Parts: sequence; C-alpha cells; structure tokens
Amino acid sequence: MSDLAVSPRRVRARAICRTTAVGCMALALAACNHNNKPASQSLVKVNGDEITVHQLNAELAHVDAPNVTKKEVLDGLIARQLLIDQAEKDKLDRDPRVLQAIERSRAQILAQAYLQTKMSNLPKPTEIEVEDFYNKNPQLFAQRKQFDTRELIIDTADLSPDLVKEMNQAHTLDEVRAWLQAHDIKFVPVDTTHTSGDLPPEVVKAVSKMTPGSLFTIKQGDKSQLIALEETRDVPLTLDAARPKIKEFLMLQESKKAADDEIKRLRASADIQYLDKSDVALQGTPPQAAAATPPVASSDAQPGTRMTDVERGITSLK
Repeated sequence: MSDLAVSPRRVRARAICRTTAVGCMALALAACNHNNKPASQSLVKVNGDEITVHQLNAELAHVDAPNVTKKEVLDGLIARQLLIDQAEKDKLDRDPRVLQAIERSRAQILAQAYLQTKMSNLPKPTEIEVEDFYNKNPQLFAQRKQFDTRELIIDTADLSPDLVKEMNQAHTLDEVRAWLQAHDIKFVPVDTTHTSGDLPPEVVKAVSKMTPGSLFTIKQGDKSQLIALEETRDVPLTLDAARPKIKEFLMLQESKKAADDEIKRLRASADIQYLDKSDVALQGTPPQAAAATPPVASSDAQPGTRMTDVERGITSLK
C-alpha cells in the first residue's frame, strides 16, 4: 500500500477525534462565558416587560427631590408599567386623543432637541457683561431690599371693590381678616419674605416708600395677596455672590434670542400656506410655534423673577 493511502477505518477515527475535540472546546468556551457573563441590565420584569438599569438611571436624572431612593424610583417605574399594561388592555393606545397627545409630545421633543443643538455653542457672558448688568440693576444687588410680610391669599374673583375699599380703610391685616370672615370669603394666611429681586420694579418702588404696618394688594393670576408690610431691611448682594445668577440669566436671554432668530429664519425660508382663509391664523400675526421654544426667561424679566411676576399689578396701595 502506498504511504499516501489512508484506510477508511483510519479516516473515520480521525473524524471522531476531531468531533470530540471541537465538542470539548465548545464546552470549555461555554464554561468560560458562563463564568465571565456580564451582569444583566434588567432589574425587574413586569408581566414580561423588562425594566432596565438604563431606564432607572434615566428616571433618576429627572428626579429633583434629594431624598428619594432608587427603590422608590424603581417602584414608580413598576407602577407606571402596570398602568401602561392596563391602558393597552383597555386599548387606550388606540384612542385618537391619546394618539394625538403622543404625537404632540414627540413633536415638542424633536423641536426642543433641534433648538438645543443650535444653542449648544452659544458664547458665555463675559465678565464685562456680568459686571455691567450688576451695575445697571442696583435694586437687585447692591441696593437689594428684603420685605417681611404677613399675607392673606384669596381668589382674585373675591377681590371686589368693597374689599379694596376695606384694605384702604383698615389699620391692620387682622381687621381685613375679620372682614373676610364676616363676608364668608375663604383665605389662606401666610407669613413670607420677598426681596426686590422677586417683585416687579414698580412694586419694589412703591413698597420701598411704605412704613411698617402698611397694607397693599397684589394680583397674580387667579390668586391675589392682601399684604401687610412688617419690616423692610437692606440685604445687599456683592458682585461675587451675584455672578452665577447673572451669568445664568444672561445665558437664558441669549438662548431665547437665538431661538427666536432661528424660528424667524426657518419661517422665512419655509413654504407656509394657510388653507382655511377664515381661520384665526389670518386674523393677526401668525403664531411663533411657542411650544417649540425652550422655557427661558422673558427679556424683560430679572434674575429671581418668575414669569408671572411681571404680569402682576398693584390694585391698591396705601
């Protein structure tokens, strides 16, 4: 027999050896993979749906309360998944109103994401700009005042001419409280503190001239405050202490301007056709897609001032 010839029996033996070797290697690799298997990303299954570490971390990133535990947040995710499951069983995911709400949320998220990418490289305020803003707004910083007050919070609908007259005639807030009780008007008593950075400039100017015990009224949307001034104190804020807030405010101003400019640019280059000629769209200035604009401060607002503050008005001052 030639040296190159191999018997069939020997061929079969070699094949068996190879198969056995491959099988052993597979078992060994499987054992290694088992020992080095990465930790599962799933934390819990709810009716077969997984809640992962990534979902928990994303939820934790949006939690403002400092004392909330991971367990509490995870319990919240479980509760939400249970509600989702039940909503889908009840076919609420097919409800036109739900679908519309989902689409609206999607549109808002996309619009905000685009604006954020456009504003991500905005220049930060310079030290000269920060110092200039500080010097031009002494009532917020160098000449900042603190007003300690007692207040009665009522519904603005109850702020009648008779109540305003009572505020003008009363000597103390207790007299006003008695009048409210006699007329069965509900109120919530509050002791609070305001600063000249919390209130509109016209309110600060008026209150700064008042003496302790003075009464005045501030309207704020559907609620009104019947206020007795207890004490006024000087609480100046140095440039170093104010610098972070000023920078944040100036950045918000710049972000709003950039967002407005970008929307104007897009409108100018877009093909916008109003199809319903009788609709409100043609009865005035077209809406500026306010939902797409990120929540930033008004250009007229000041650091520490809520948007609703600039809409306040004093209905009576004494």
